[in-house]
Amino acid sequence: MKSLFLSVFSDISAFVTENLTAVLIAGGAVIVAVALIVIIACSVKISKEKRRRKQEKLNAVSEKKAVSEEVASQPAEAVSEEVSAQSVETVAEEVVAQPVETVAEEVAAQPVETVAEEVAAQPAEAVSEEVAAQPAEAVAEEVVAQPAEAVAEEVSAQPVEAVAENTENQSAATAAPEKQSVTVNLTAEERAEIAEQAAKGNVTVIRPRPGMFIRYRYNRSFSAKLIQADEKVKRYYSELKNTILQYKKVVPRVSWRHESFRYGRPSVAKFVIRGKTLCLCLALNPADYAESKYIVDDMSRYAKFANTPLLYRIKNDRRCRYAKELIAKLFDGAELSDHEEEDFSDIPYEETQALVEKGLIKVVSYEEVAISEQPEENIAEEFEDDDDFEGEDFEDDEDDELDEVSAADVGSLMADDKAKLRVQQGEELSDKSKAGVVNIDTLGQFFEEGEKVTIAEIKKRVPFVAKNLTYIKVLARGTLNKPLVVVADDFSLEAVKMIVLTGGRAIRTKKKN
Repeated sequence: MKSLFLSVFSDISAFVTENLTAVLIAGGAVIVAVALIVIIACSVKISKEKRRRKQEKLNAVSEKKAVSEEVASQPAEAVSEEVSAQSVETVAEEVVAQPVETVAEEVAAQPVETVAEEVAAQPAEAVSEEVAAQPAEAVAEEVVAQPAEAVAEEVSAQPVEAVAENTENQSAATAAPEKQSVTVNLTAEERAEIAEQAAKGNVTVIRPRPGMFIRYRYNRSFSAKLIQADEKVKRYYSELKNTILQYKKVVPRVSWRHESFRYGRPSVAKFVIRGKTLCLCLALNPADYAESKYIVDDMSRYAKFANTPLLYRIKNDRRCRYAKELIAKLFDGAELSDHEEEDFSDIPYEETQALVEKGLIKVVSYEEVAISEQPEENIAEEFEDDDDFEGEDFEDDEDDELDEVSAADVGSLMADDKAKLRVQQGEELSDKSKAGVVNIDTLGQFFEEGEKVTIAEIKKRVPFVAKNLTYIKVLARGTLNKPLVVVADDFSLEAVKMIVLTGGRAIRTKKKN
């Protein structure tokens, strides 16, 4: 038996060895056939399952349609009585009995406005409709987040009036805005993106968190500043622009930060607005007016003002008149044109948001600031991004020049520390050989508006001043009603205040070493 088995095994081995290729091919064919049979069987099973589910859906639709037809066939009174007969507890039990996901889907499927109107129209007895009275999204989220029992208890506990009121408030809050609204609780990257969108006018409302408000930083164009300027600034602008345009070959051009005037090729004049002050920049040498009645600033250190380095601030009627004198010096000898005066001051005021939407104001950045009480909606503190004058400190920008000031009042009009800073250093050397004093009201009596007052001129014009004086201190007394440029060896602080507050300058001589 053993020898027979070995013989058969040997024969089979010899056959397989001689026909190895054929055996491998036959084995592979068998494996492929088995795989195909398995795949076909699975496909048939999946197809049957799909047909079964489809049939179940069709049956469900048919049942719903039949229920709808049955309800439609009943009189409205019968339906109303049936709904009224259900108690709040019954409705609550039905809500509990339904799966949470089903309740959420059914509520979310109803339009918010329709649900709100139905609740407002129904009497207090119809508590069963309270669930539908809330905005669909809010109800769906709340139902999914809470256990079914909690939902039922909440529905039965709230009065219909409260639910209806909530609906109206939430509907108003979820109304789609005309432009994108964002919440300030974002990353630095998101804030930067929103600021960029705001600069394009795509973001109109940035909603602060409770107890906070938004402080914006704006970049205003010259046009926007002029639109929002007060009537006095607009009047000065109109008068001075007409004065410039009365000369031939003058061409105006408005850019983001300036309105420039070309005379030939280069710019000879510019209007800029710093804060609430209209400034006129002219192609004149500021050094020529260092000790004159024109209180000017040298802007030559700024590349944008290389051609128009003299800056003069138009703060009152007198300065507007002086600015016209400077314009006349600029165009000395130029030919006049046939320009007819126009009213450039007729510029209606517009709100900041309107100018943002027009692209005349850009939102540079904003920050969320804490407050003790919630302010009115969209309250904002605005501050300038005036990079033309970054780091610049104009000494008298905050001073209001007066037509007349008395020695008795100056103490309350200007602080001593500020008065000390307003004394300029002159180039003349002092000589304390023979000292004397003179009162400011005396200078006002013997000198004209805008004149330069020096020791030599004082000795010439004031009859009771000793002719051998070499050193004069100016004291405060009486009143002063004109701007004077006073060069003296010393000043009392009250005298400095009187000179500065009337638009003049106090210049102290240098002490000898």
